[in-house]
Amino acid sequence: MLIFKLKRMAELLYNEWDLGKRLSGAKGKTCAYIYLFEILSETEKLVLKKENNKIVGFAGYSKWNSKKRIITKKFYGLMAKILINSPLVKNKQAIYDYNNEYDNIPSDLNNYFDGELSILIVDKNYRGKGYGKALLNKIFSLAKTDNMKNMQILTDESCNFKFYDAMGCKKIRETSVSKKVSEKGEEKYIYEKVLEEGEENEV
Repeated sequence: MLIFKLKRMAELLYNEWDLGKRLSGAKGKTCAYIYLFEILSETEKLVLKKENNKIVGFAGYSKWNSKKRIITKKFYGLMAKILINSPLVKNKQAIYDYNNEYDNIPSDLNNYFDGELSILIVDKNYRGKGYGKALLNKIFSLAKTDNMKNMQILTDESCNFKFYDAMGCKKIRETSVSKKVSEKGEEKYIYEKVLEEGEENEV
């Protein structure tokens, strides 16, 4: 992926979420790049939304046990590890703690889903235009074409999680985020999207 695209995508993530920056003492946008590389290390397909040639949102999905793009995924995974272990991150364990807290799911759901919504984000200045809905519908369509039957969506109170209710997703679990990584002690949610026909929008 071109560097200017990576920079813009990291900027969107940085402006939206903490991603462990407070706890890890990481410099600048380091945590945003770590998260971006982790997303790319598991994402099967990524969809970008542009306005006036500027990336204003993107979404992607992962498919469990996929054999596609293995080398590319390993490269991005390596880049994430290099950043975590670099001098740019003061408390490296805090990054792992943050990731484990938000990515952790109950053991009884380990083999329940075919994959996951790896990312969905729209620039705050471009919301209300239907971009999030179009991106998500495109991801649902691509995942269905990829023979996925259902998809896991992990979200929390820092996101507009009710958006997923409106998109035909079903909340199946609700737990609390440890105050170790969230000062507010947020609630986190696991949604399921059963993939069906006719869910593609233009992006």
